[in-house]
Amino acid sequence: MQLLQNILVGLDLHHGDRIASPDLEAASQAALDQAVELAKVSGARLTLCSVLELSEQAHQLIDVDHANLHRTVEDAAHIELNQHAERLRAEGLTVDVLVRIGKSWQELAQQAQSGRHDLVVVGTRKRGTAARMLFGSTSHKLLRSGPAPVWIAKPGEVRELREVLVASDFSDASLVALQAGVAAAGALNAKLFLVHALEFPFEAYMRTAGVSEQQVADYRKKMHAEAQHNLQQHLHQTDYRTVQPGVKIEVIEGQPDDVIPKFIDDNEIDLLVIATHGRSGFSGLLLGNTAERILPHAHCSLLVTRPPAT
Repeated sequence: MQLLQNILVGLDLHHGDRIASPDLEAASQAALDQAVELAKVSGARLTLCSVLELSEQAHQLIDVDHANLHRTVEDAAHIELNQHAERLRAEGLTVDVLVRIGKSWQELAQQAQSGRHDLVVVGTRKRGTAARMLFGSTSHKLLRSGPAPVWIAKPGEVRELREVLVASDFSDASLVALQAGVAAAGALNAKLFLVHALEFPFEAYMRTAGVSEQQVADYRKKMHAEAQHNLQQHLHQTDYRTVQPGVKIEVIEGQPDDVIPKFIDDNEIDLLVIATHGRSGFSGLLLGNTAERILPHAHCSLLVTRPPAT
């Protein structure tokens, strides 16, 4: 994407009882594949970062023989990361490697800030039932406190990005998401969909109050027209003309957690772009707590943007 210069990729090298394995698990491989595609179209530098979350016993051993064991643990991770980095360098990409020790989400957030990364890419694995697939603990916590936009890649859902969807609630935060979606679609030569899920909060009251069906229909028509107008207004504040495959605006009726996942499936969306309204995680996500129900069932990659600077 045009604005991407410095991408941080979180890779989990743990495998079973091994601290650093040469084989990436599906979630990390999905994150790496997605980050590579982004780097190729943007020319961005990649930093492959592995955070080693050590057991209490391992920490005790390191405290006893810090110089040797700490170096051994880090060296093993560096060797595995460098193997991935060398392959990507051979493809013409600029790649750094970094190993940190601590809690994954904390270390990635700190690195994103100190390294001035403009995007963090992580993978997520399914934990239990689909309703509990909340991106895994690392990506979930990065959404709460990460300083940069977060791109979440799901195993089995990483594919060539040709259809990008931005879900909007007309807020300033949604405008940031739309600008990111336009940049992504333009760089990737993808079609862009701009969607608002329209609900009719006063319809039930109107019917209870005995309002005529014509008045209800007029109310619904007015809400549709206002939503279309608001989407157009936001779109015209972006460089949407750079999206060669075109932009399509849709106002879809229903609760967002029902209609947005269905829209993604019906239109074979590859990337969903949403916004946070604050720095407080799911409670600040676009559409409020509804997002917590949407995102686990979105069969595509996810880009979560930050609110405009204040």
